[in-house]
Amino acid sequence: MKKIFILFFIVSTFSCNDGNLDIASFEFEETINVCGEFTLYRLSTNGHKEVLMVTLTDNQIKNDSIPVLPVSVTKTGSYTVTDRVFNTEVTDSYFCSVVPPSEPKVLKDWRGESGTILVENKPVYDDDGITINAWEHIILLKDVVLKSGDESLIFNDTYLYGTFETVVEN
Repeated sequence: MKKIFILFFIVSTFSCNDGNLDIASFEFEETINVCGEFTLYRLSTNGHKEVLMVTLTDNQIKNDSIPVLPVSVTKTGSYTVTDRVFNTEVTDSYFCSVVPPSEPKVLKDWRGESGTILVENKPVYDDDGITINAWEHIILLKDVVLKSGDESLIFNDTYLYGTFETVVEN
């Protein structure tokens, strides 16, 4: 009986085939890219085959230091978090088009179902310490859960999505 168990263990261990498993890497470039006013995305460091997108509204991205209320992540609507894995490199045109192109193909589409997006807007001053040249927007994701089918990706605690600036036009 012991030999049968060992044989079963060896066969099951070495006969597994995960096929073309497409998983999120969560290794993204520092730069937050912006399309339109409120679609933010960061491309992966693995040949730009993955993206982490956040959508917000003008209620969060402001040129004002008044505290912004946190918003709840929804699967569809104004406040979303999405992680997509593609079959090839994805470019800015994918995100900035009115209708996204059919290529590259999305291999995995993780949609945020719960969690919170927090935004802090801070002024960036000129050397004189008085004139505001830009606004820095700091984006945090707290306890975000992404789902794709029965699979889940969980941001435990708080994840710094990143920062970007909007320039003040004089």
